[in-house]
Amino acid sequence: VWEIFVDGNTKKVAMKEVTSVFFNEYVPYDGVHIPTGEEEVFEVDGFTVKYQIEGRKMVRKPKVSIGTEDKGTVVVRIVVDRYGNILVTEPGYSGSTTSNKYLYTKAQTAAKTAKFDEDLKGPLKTEGTITIIY
Repeated sequence: VWEIFVDGNTKKVAMKEVTSVFFNEYVPYDGVHIPTGEEEVFEVDGFTVKYQIEGRKMVRKPKVSIGTEDKGTVVVRIVVDRYGNILVTEPGYSGSTTSNKYLYTKAQTAAKTAKFDEDLKGPLKTEGTITIIY
């Protein structure tokens, strides 16, 4: 038997009846990427670049370059620290239209050169994506 207090009153519930417990409390954002809202879109040296990350703004655009005629869209999963530095880059995330290793390497290198604004009161790490269309 589980004894709980609801609105100041005691209530007893058999444990075999409990499948889930939800609390009405605020849970702060934990930094996990949830693809909601609009992507920010801009151009860098003729290439379309998009990014999506909760509550952060890009303050330094990535340096995009290419040395081939290959085409495709590469989505790079990123992890950003509180100071706006990119800690992790993983190309080939959901939404990529190519599996070209060269484009993956170029997109990963470009993503590492971007920087986001500081959020000293936010989560230690925030996930997001940078998309580069070659």
